Amino acid sequence: MGLQRESKFFVLVSLLCIVHARSKKAVDEDGFQCPNTGTAFNTTLAAYFPDYESGQKSDLVDSRGKKLRTLQDFLDDRAEYVTASMDAELHIEYGTQLCLPELNHHFGRFIPIEVRDSSIELTGLGFGRVDICVRTEEDSYDNSVNRDLTTAILQE
Repeated sequence: MGLQRESKFFVLVSLLCIVHARSKKAVDEDGFQCPNTGTAFNTTLAAYFPDYESGQKSDLVDSRGKKLRTLQDFLDDRAEYVTASMDAELHIEYGTQLCLPELNHHFGRFIPIEVRDSSIELTGLGFGRVDICVRTEEDSYDNSVNRDLTTAILQE
């Protein structure tokens, strides 16, 4: 009986090691590591953009009234991070940092993304969707920001 228990324990530990190795590989893909990785999850990435024609200030700012920071502004060295929007029901703290290794790989550098916004369209989607801010409507059609990928919440 003791041998059976040890065998089950060995199998369980082996499975946990395999799961950990696979999740770490997803986060560390192609050397674009996510530092201080916390929870990692699969999500659908989509894009949104500041709507300057709407006349609504809320279409230009995040949930605390700060200017939206776009991916293109970051890539042009005009912003220190990219604004992300997620489901408000998750109660993710304002400014929580995300890492998207596939996006890092696509652009050849680490892209700092911070959750600073939410939208009624994201309510109830949980971790299944992350929207990142891009400069224009044209940029929002780019396949690199409309895809399924791995997202990691970074720990401080």
